[in-house]
Formats: sequence, C-alpha cells, structure tokens
Amino acid sequence: MKGNKYISLTVLMCGFLLSSMSVQANVLTYDKDSWTSNEGGSPNYIFTVDDNTAGKFTYNLTIDPWNAEALGLFVDFGDQTVGSVASAGFVDTTVTVPGALGANLIFTDTASDSCGNGCNLNGNGNGSSPTINPLAPDGQWEFVFRLGKQGYEGQQSFSWVTNRFDLGLSDFGLVGIRSQVFCSGDDLLPGDQGSCNDSDKSYSSTPNTPPGEVPEPATLLLFGLGLAGLLYSRRSVLLA
Repeated sequence: MKGNKYISLTVLMCGFLLSSMSVQANVLTYDKDSWTSNEGGSPNYIFTVDDNTAGKFTYNLTIDPWNAEALGLFVDFGDQTVGSVASAGFVDTTVTVPGALGANLIFTDTASDSCGNGCNLNGNGNGSSPTINPLAPDGQWEFVFRLGKQGYEGQQSFSWVTNRFDLGLSDFGLVGIRSQVFCSGDDLLPGDQGSCNDSDKSYSSTPNTPPGEVPEPATLLLFGLGLAGLLYSRRSVLLA
C-alpha cells in the first residue's frame, strides 16, 4: 500500500512539473479595442492570424457584435517582400452565405490603398474623427485582400490561408480594414441593415503580443491521474 502511495505521489509531481511548462498558442489577435476609425463609433473587428500549420498562415476576420461588413483588408510586414499573387498560396476557406463571395487576394507588395472596384482605404474622417491614411513603413502593403463584393451581402466572418514565407507572427505590423457598411450607435447587423448607411476605414498596429500560452492536454491528464491516484491511496489507508 505504501508503494502505491509513492507511485501516486511521483505521478502527481511529474504532472505538476510538466503542467508548469506551456506551449505557445501561436495565434496573434488584433482585438476590437485596438482599431482607429474614421467614424465616430467603434468597429468591432476581431482579426486573428494562426501559424499552427507548418508553412502556412491562417487568417480569420469577424465582426462581433456585428456592426460593420468588411470589404477589404490590408496587411503590412515591414520591409519584407512576399512576391507575386501566384506565389502566395492563397486558399479561401470561408463558408459563405448563399450567393456571396469569400476572400480574394487582389495585390501583393503594392503602394496602392485600393482593394479593387471602389474599395479604398484612403479617406478623411468626418467632424472630429481622425484622418485615416495609414502608410506602411516601407510604403507598401504586402497583402491586399478583398472580402466579398460591393453591396451588402450579410457576411460577418471570413477565413483564408496563405503561405508563411519564412515569416513569423512577430512580422505582422500595420493592418487596415475597409468596410462598406457601418452602423452607428447601438445598431447592429443584420436587423438594422436599413439604418446602417455609413462606411468605415480603420487601422491597427497594436495586436495582443506575445501569443498566449496554454497547457498541453496530455500534461493536464497526467496531473489529473496523479491526483486521483493519491486520493485513492489515502482512502485505502483510511479504510485499512
């Protein structure tokens, strides 16, 4: 019985020590509190980049609560160069609403603030709102993505994948978003679509870094088994 107790204690201690070692979640987040907008309100953009897949970046943009509908997204990697659109390895993984278009890669390594067909990031604010005219540090956006098509489509989220280009999450800098629909006040899509008549141009350069850390599932299981074994051995001693 004493030997069982020692085994349980050993397993418990191993689980405890291993659970103190955590692994990177490998997800970068530009949350809804980090955006500077040319509108008086605040867009609820949540943009994440995940590099858990070898050689790939997986992107997700959602607006929650849903007060804007994005049309374009611009990404800067500083003075890096990613090459041609064809070399980007772009894959659209968005599950679209019926008849809507998902994400598309429009330009790479460009000084243009356009994401095609009336989708421009340049512009001035109204009244006391800030002027939105971000300039990437090297004068270029490495990626310009178009999200959907012009005209309200009722699409809240977009997901897509590109090659990683030997870059890391730390290479992400300025990000810009153009929305074709923006709601003021407490109005939200889709119910208030008729009164959400503005558009929005925003940028963020303050993602939540470094990525968070999470315990490994196997480590947590080992810790739990050790604890259960210790409790069982103690119960056995009390019943003896």
